[in-house]
Amino acid sequence: MSAEPEFFWAVGIENTVNPALGWDQYAWTAHRDLWREDLQRAANLGVRLIRYGLPWPDLNPAPGTFDWTWADAAMAELERLGLEPIWDLLHFGAPAWLPAGLRDKAYPQAVADYAGAFVARYPHVTRITPFNEPYIWAFFSGGNGTWAPHGTTDLGFAEALVPILRGLRQSIQAIRAANPRAEIWLNDGADRFTAAVPELAGLAGHLTGWRYAGFDFLHGRAAPDTPLYALLLEAGMSPGELDEARRDSTPADVIGLDYYPGSEHLLKSPDAPKHPGDWGRRSDYRLYPDPDPPGLAATLLEYHARYGRPLYVAETSTDTRREEWLQWLSAEVLRAREGGASVLGATWWPLFDHIDWNSGLTQLRGTVCPSGLYHLTPQITDRQPDAAADFFRTFIRQPLRAYGVRPAFPT
Repeated sequence: MSAEPEFFWAVGIENTVNPALGWDQYAWTAHRDLWREDLQRAANLGVRLIRYGLPWPDLNPAPGTFDWTWADAAMAELERLGLEPIWDLLHFGAPAWLPAGLRDKAYPQAVADYAGAFVARYPHVTRITPFNEPYIWAFFSGGNGTWAPHGTTDLGFAEALVPILRGLRQSIQAIRAANPRAEIWLNDGADRFTAAVPELAGLAGHLTGWRYAGFDFLHGRAAPDTPLYALLLEAGMSPGELDEARRDSTPADVIGLDYYPGSEHLLKSPDAPKHPGDWGRRSDYRLYPDPDPPGLAATLLEYHARYGRPLYVAETSTDTRREEWLQWLSAEVLRAREGGASVLGATWWPLFDHIDWNSGLTQLRGTVCPSGLYHLTPQITDRQPDAAADFFRTFIRQPLRAYGVRPAFPT
């Protein structure tokens, strides 16, 4: 039996940019001006890996036109600092020259061209995330109504997902053609839904199953006898397209799971009061945090059983009792490893605070969300270290172990 690989700790910089929806975390947090200093802060924490990426609209300002100025400088700085990127190619936003954005008919080929060009230019970057959170994008825009066009049905979810899957499949093919050494590190939300009342048990299981849709398609699991096959067919994929994806699959090399204190949910009756953390528009349930969830280890083991691929925690953080969260995370990863899962590492996301995620980007008020190891206070251009930054720097040099703590989950 081969030895478990050394566990890594990483940090990540929140990089959501979507011109059509008015989102630009790099502008809001002043990272566009302070990117060198921010990368230095990451290196100062003692990490070797960083989840990082520059906005697609910046690097690909017109069809077939690429501007690598910023990326060239960033690559040089990462190398100088000894940081190895897990590179985000696309974090929710397409360039303005795709009028329909991620639903544009030209999107799949456009994003594949971009992916191939990037990998050809930077062959030393071998950990590539071609699309951040395909399930979350499809769920928020098509399944629960959080983002435009505010779909709230199975079909709405699938219609949002189909162009993403086409783009992912073509991007992965382009990446592997340009650099056979490149690895696909694809991350997504690891949300779980549990029914608070018996009549919602079926719906809870159904919604939890959606988190697997993108991975199942890419891993060749959308067989004709599966509900996913029927749903993707209804949403516009052809039988030939689905059969080809199954025969010539494009699996991820490493699966990243995004897990936060609020990633596990309770479905309550629709007559319950609406929870402030329920950003969606569904009328058939009310969404609440699960105050006593199965936990990260259970989630990691479920993905291990389904796909048998190496895993990592691509995003995690909390804005309270961070030391306790890190200790619990260490124990949960250890449990998952003891259960047979290959868990490679974990990423504190974000390195510094992000903006307006307290409303799921539905209310753009410039609200600073204090989940970073550095805080944007008193000014957005400031980076004040949280006490947890020093703890993190020391903690990541220690081996994984069980600390006997369980954090208080939100209610």
